Amino acid sequence: MTDSRSQFVADLHEAVAGVLRTHGAGLLSRAVLLLEVFDETTGEIGLFVETSPPDMAAWDREGMVRYAALDLAGAITASRVADVQQGEDE
Repeated sequence: MTDSRSQFVADLHEAVAGVLRTHGAGLLSRAVLLLEVFDETTGEIGLFVETSPPDMAAWDREGMVRYAALDLAGAITASRVADVQQGEDE
């Protein structure tokens, strides 16, 4: 890994950790950052994926992404169930 990439990941980790601390969300131990990026010159859309620590194993990264997807799906389902129940109560 290049020094500039290592520094980028360190800066990214510190920035996200600072935001989490500021908002009382806890300490950042590991992160997988997924960003959709838009190239202003070509108009192409790409996916930017970075991890902190930078040497996070691929299976660990995959597990965190799956955990996030399941958490989001659970929140969406709970919201829909609550909406249906509220509609029935009216």
